[in-house]
Amino acid sequence: MNANQRYAKPTAGDFARILAEDSTATLHGNADSIVDSITIDSRATPSTDNTIFCAIRTAVNDGHRYTGEMYRKGVRNFLVETMPETPLPGATFIVVPSVTTALHKLAGHYGSGTSTAIVTGSTGKSTTKELIYNGLLRHNANVARSPRSYNSFIGSAIARLEAYMTATPETYIAEAGIDAPGQGHAFAESFGDSATTGVITRITDEHDENFDSHESKILEKIDIVSRCRHIVYDNSDPLVGELLRKKLPPATRLTPVGTPDNPADAHALASAAFPDIDFSQIIDCPARISINPGVRGNVLIQDGYTPDIVSLPYALDRARRHATASRPLVLALGCLQGDTSTLAEAIDDAKHRYGICAVIDEENCDTAFADSHILIFGTPGEKLKRFIESHERADHDTTLIVDLDAIVHNFDYFRRTVPKGTGIVAMVKASAYGMGSIEIGKALQSRGAAYLAVAVVDEGVDMRRAGIDMPLMVLNPVTNHYRELFECHLEPAVFSIDELRRLSAESRDAGMLHYPVHIKLDTGMHRVGFTEEMLDMLADELKDNNAIAVRSVFSHLATADCTDMDDATNAQLESFDRLSASLEKKIGGTFARHILNTAGMLRFAGHGQYEMARLGIGLYGISPLPYPVPALRPVAALHTAIISLKHWPAGTHIGYGGRGQTMRPSIIATIPVGYADGINRHLGCGKASFVVNGVECPTIGNICMDQCMIDVTDAPDVAVGDTVEIFGFRMPVERLAQALDTIPYEILTSVSQRVHRTYLTR
Repeated sequence: MNANQRYAKPTAGDFARILAEDSTATLHGNADSIVDSITIDSRATPSTDNTIFCAIRTAVNDGHRYTGEMYRKGVRNFLVETMPETPLPGATFIVVPSVTTALHKLAGHYGSGTSTAIVTGSTGKSTTKELIYNGLLRHNANVARSPRSYNSFIGSAIARLEAYMTATPETYIAEAGIDAPGQGHAFAESFGDSATTGVITRITDEHDENFDSHESKILEKIDIVSRCRHIVYDNSDPLVGELLRKKLPPATRLTPVGTPDNPADAHALASAAFPDIDFSQIIDCPARISINPGVRGNVLIQDGYTPDIVSLPYALDRARRHATASRPLVLALGCLQGDTSTLAEAIDDAKHRYGICAVIDEENCDTAFADSHILIFGTPGEKLKRFIESHERADHDTTLIVDLDAIVHNFDYFRRTVPKGTGIVAMVKASAYGMGSIEIGKALQSRGAAYLAVAVVDEGVDMRRAGIDMPLMVLNPVTNHYRELFECHLEPAVFSIDELRRLSAESRDAGMLHYPVHIKLDTGMHRVGFTEEMLDMLADELKDNNAIAVRSVFSHLATADCTDMDDATNAQLESFDRLSASLEKKIGGTFARHILNTAGMLRFAGHGQYEMARLGIGLYGISPLPYPVPALRPVAALHTAIISLKHWPAGTHIGYGGRGQTMRPSIIATIPVGYADGINRHLGCGKASFVVNGVECPTIGNICMDQCMIDVTDAPDVAVGDTVEIFGFRMPVERLAQALDTIPYEILTSVSQRVHRTYLTR
């Protein structure tokens, strides 16, 4: 097949014939129905009338449930494993034994003329892939790549198939990620003989818990690139090179990059994989998206991926999911890379498909917007930069950086700790532990959480107004705002007879029937909830009560994080099992049960088969136990910047009351963060240290309202403007909590709302 050959748009009949070559595939409907885009996401806007919806079955969901919904959105092509029970007139179905296998079969067929470079590893995969793509694109190569972080087994197939359906690039850059045994071989089979160059970024201990050993995980990643003729790898872990040489044929060309003391970065790996391309002029390929609240109610979304026409729909689709009717989508378009000859056509299509209310560029950016989501795509010129600056918040230099990818990673980790099929209730109360419930809620909605849980009705109302439409549980719902409760379909927890009666009456008055509620039992926390003595009275109120319906029954573990109090925890679990079973029998109905919290999921997941579990502090990367959980990723980092540097001799008193004193000739930095930002005054006078240029620098003097001082004498090359990490990846929040004799929850929730929040994602 000629590498530059262009295909006519494939049809459903073409797909069916390819899939029928080595498996059972039947076509129902119009064989001539055009297919020009693919989706597996029922929440996505179909790209065109010719989109095909692929119904994927997973451990937590089944895409077949959404065929009717996608049909109503205009989709007429479906790749399924079973036909829907309800007929969908005019729709075309391709029925196969496995939709996932079918997608890889199609990708392999259409991509058979392409040279594939595969990027795998633990860290830096997306950055390396984007750098390679950027370099080849600037070199005018006929190249395509997997968008965003489409690195799962399913995502890889969809990305390749969409790239191949209308044209065959000479080179395709694929990103491949695995988190369980067996996936590496499946990837290798899928890429087949098109695999030519492999790039292995640094392999860390991430996901080690899912494999027999760290070595077995490395071997699994080697499997992915095992058919490549040339493999470039990060040599910071000598075991990688040793296993490559042991496992692969002698003819495989191996190129190590980096050392244990100096791991390879993306530029070094890219240059070794494609030595004819100059990557030195590409300063940065962060491959991240930042989401920032702006002035006048705006939200600014800055896309850090390589800006080209192919990437524009992915950026718009992600931004569209943030937009609501009250906060529409604006596209701020900078300079794009690659061929832009079809840009006008792409913009016209995007306006309709993604509901864009305005498109501005370098020549048309004089309008001031309010209450909008503004997607900044491409490299802005001077005028567009001024537009962006005029819509950004003029905050001081203190920022809470929230890594949404870490949230998703932690969520997935805990989902694996409980039996398959257990729904996860994600705790986003107290503004998601201070990090911002809206953005985190949207990330978890996309990931398939069963519920989000807030503390009070107002929190739930705000989330509904922001466009979050998944089930929301309100844990402390005692309120007079029943109208908002019902209008926003917030599901209350009920822990008293009086509240149960009041809620039932309000539900009837509002014309509601079988309104979902969650009954809380007190099994040992002794805070709120129905005790065993109240069970008969509770059952009498619930029986034949058509105003409400019990959606779940739950309780809260008091000592799951206390490793020396397992007897008390086991007693609570046994009490919960007994009381929930008794209530189920008394009211003659079924409901979900949940009692496991974060610590319970880590230590007691084997007790019983509960339908749901509640994930709290672990979601945010913090272990509730007396020991760390290495698999968790920290989510939040509080950063500020040095605004002043002064050199003082030994014996100089610093700050209010002269409470600080230099013990040597010292360099003292002032940073614009204080107790009004959430920095507890008890952290002053050396009780805590913040990180500057990799060095822990102790506080000196009292913490002020808006500022504090730190001793940066030992920090190398310190300068005004240098970043200071209050807590985050180098200074764990647990350290600050320990200094205050408190828990990390308090540190996180104390960060003031005046502190700017920036959200990062891929």
